[in-house]
Amino acid sequence: MKDLAEMLEEELSEAVEVKDPKSLHRYISLLTGNYVEQNIHERQYNELTGSIKEMLTSMKEGFRRVDERFAAQDKRFEAQQKQMDERFTALQKQIDERFDASQKQSEARFTAQESHFTVLQKQIDERFEASNRRFDDMNQRFDKQHKLISLGFTAITLIIAAFNLTLILS
Repeated sequence: MKDLAEMLEEELSEAVEVKDPKSLHRYISLLTGNYVEQNIHERQYNELTGSIKEMLTSMKEGFRRVDERFAAQDKRFEAQQKQMDERFTALQKQIDERFDASQKQSEARFTAQESHFTVLQKQIDERFEASNRRFDDMNQRFDKQHKLISLGFTAITLIIAAFNLTLILS
């Protein structure tokens, strides 16, 4: 910067009439100082802009990696969800098959019990009919005995009446 300040001071002193060389020197110092400060500010601004760009690039890269991680986790989650769905479907199928088998087994048992019940009912009905026949036979015998006894009593009563009548008439 000193070289620039000296060159400007020489050129300006040759181009215009200088009344006060100290004033010219201060002017050039101020001019180059502002230029230097502006240059420093520009450099800092450029460095800051570069840092911001680096930071944005770094952030974008970080977001990209996070997005990749989320995508990978999402794929894993979808795979786990699919696996759980397949397990649930298999379990549901197994439960349905067991239920169907149990239902068929219950129906078979019920059918067997129903046929067994039908056989038992038939046997009971046959025994009941046999008992009814025995009671009917016994009723018929009782009725016959009752008739015979009634006839016997009637015959005895008639014989007694005839005997009494003969005794009375004789």
